[in-house]
Amino acid sequence: MVNWALPKNLYFLIALPVLFGLILLFGTLRQRSILRAIEPVLLPRIQPERLRFIPYLKTGFFFLALFLVTVALARPRWGVRMQPVQGRGIGLVVALDASKSMLADDIKPNRLTRAKAELASLIDELAGNAVGITAFAGDCYVLCPLTTDLDAAKLFLDIISPDLMPVPGTDFGKAIEKSISLFNPGSATRALVLVTDGEDLGKNTIEAVMAAKEAGVRIYPVAISTPEGAPIPESTEAGVVYKKDKSGNVVISRMDERKLILIAQATGGRFYRLEGFSPGRLIEELQNLKKEELGGGEFSGYVERFQGFLLAGLVLFFLALCLPEKSLRLPVLGLKGVGGVKE
Repeated sequence: MVNWALPKNLYFLIALPVLFGLILLFGTLRQRSILRAIEPVLLPRIQPERLRFIPYLKTGFFFLALFLVTVALARPRWGVRMQPVQGRGIGLVVALDASKSMLADDIKPNRLTRAKAELASLIDELAGNAVGITAFAGDCYVLCPLTTDLDAAKLFLDIISPDLMPVPGTDFGKAIEKSISLFNPGSATRALVLVTDGEDLGKNTIEAVMAAKEAGVRIYPVAISTPEGAPIPESTEAGVVYKKDKSGNVVISRMDERKLILIAQATGGRFYRLEGFSPGRLIEELQNLKKEELGGGEFSGYVERFQGFLLAGLVLFFLALCLPEKSLRLPVLGLKGVGGVKE
C-alpha cells in the first residue's frame, strides 16, 4: 500500500487535463486563423515540413513528465525497513478524545475519524522520535507507552473508539495527568498533543495544567470541531438518534476555545483549530524543541520511492525538448558517369 508523505501535492494533478484542454484549444484556434489568412495550397511552402507524429509524441512526453514530477512531489512511500534511532529526538504523547461527542459530523466524516487521519499523518513525520498514545473520555487510559516504533503507535491509534471508554464525558484534567505520567523522569523535552472537540466536563483541569507546566510539558491543543457545534449521534435499535437533555432538547456539542487557548499559553504550547492545523505546521513547532538522547533502538519507517518518479519525469522533459519537429532532408549528390546521372 502506498503511503504519501505530502498527499496534498496530488491536487496539482487536477491541473493537467485543464492544461491539456487549453493547449488543444489554442492550437486549434491558431490553425484556423492561419487557414483563414492563407490559401491551403501555399501552406507547404510557408510552414516548415514536420514529421507528423513528433508533435504528438512531444506533447505526450511533456504531460507524462508533469504527471511523474507531481507524483514525486507527493513523496510516495511503500515498504518498511528498520532504521536505527539517530540518538536524539523528542518525547511526544498524543491524547485523543474518544467521547461520544467526537462522533458528531460537523467535521466530515466525523470528528473522531478526521482526528485519526490527521494524527496518523503527524506520526508518519515523527521518525526518530518517541511517541505515546492515550485515549480519554470521563477517564484516561494508556494505549501505547513512549516508543520509537511508529507503526505500533498507529495501530493503537486505529482502535480508539467511544465503545472502549467505560466512563462517559470529557475530562481534560485526567487526560493531562495520565499523559504526562508516560514521560521519563529525567526527560527534558516533553510535548503533549491534546486532540479534542473542546468541551471539558472535568473539575481538576487547572491543577493538571499546572502540574504539566512544572514538569516542563508543553501542551498543543487541537480542536477538532466547529464553533457552531453539532448534535451528538447515538445508535439505537430504531436507528441513529441525537442525544437530548432532561428537558428533551437536542444537545449541541460546541468547542470551548478559550479554555484550550489558556492551556496552550500556560504551558508554552500553541493552540490549533482544525482549519488552521496541519501535521507540517505542528512538526515545525516541535522541531524548535530541544532534542535529547532517546537511548538507541530501532524504528520501522517507510521507504521513500519518489526518486524514480522524479528521474523518469526529468528524462521525459529532456526528450520533449530535444525531439526535432522538422523532417531531416539529405542532400542529393550528383555523381559523374554513374547510373546516367549528369552534372
